[in-house]
Amino acid sequence: MAQLPGVNVKLIRLNPEWSVENAASTPLEQNLSINDFNGKRLIITLPGAGGFCNKEFDQVKENMDKFTTAGAEEIIVVVGTDILSNAGRGIPNLFQDPDLEFAKANNLHLDGVRSRYLNRSVIAVDADGNEVAREDADLLGCRTVEALVGVVQKAFG
Repeated sequence: MAQLPGVNVKLIRLNPEWSVENAASTPLEQNLSINDFNGKRLIITLPGAGGFCNKEFDQVKENMDKFTTAGAEEIIVVVGTDILSNAGRGIPNLFQDPDLEFAKANNLHLDGVRSRYLNRSVIAVDADGNEVAREDADLLGCRTVEALVGVVQKAFG
């Protein structure tokens, strides 16, 4: 098993601790990497927040329990650079890759379109940060929940 490329790249998410009331003392964004999470992690990459099958966002959000039942301890969704406009869409670990460092490390970068990934990937990472399973799909290929959960089962089941 090999270490997941880009596992230490800092990604941005909206800070769940932020509110209008504590805006002066709490930053709006957090900078975290995949390695800032423990345990068996499932990383789901999406091209960007504005289109290209937004239904997949909703499928992930509505089926978080299926991923954890299948063995994932953390579910992390990573997109291109336009996620903040969507205010997280209710997914707790929704990150943007503003400099596309994670994308470049994992061959996800779509040249010429800064906010989009070349394809969709679902990557299972063990507690040591090693990639244990990965499946890629075409940019326009919206995946089913069963296909995403299948990667978790293959990796951790």
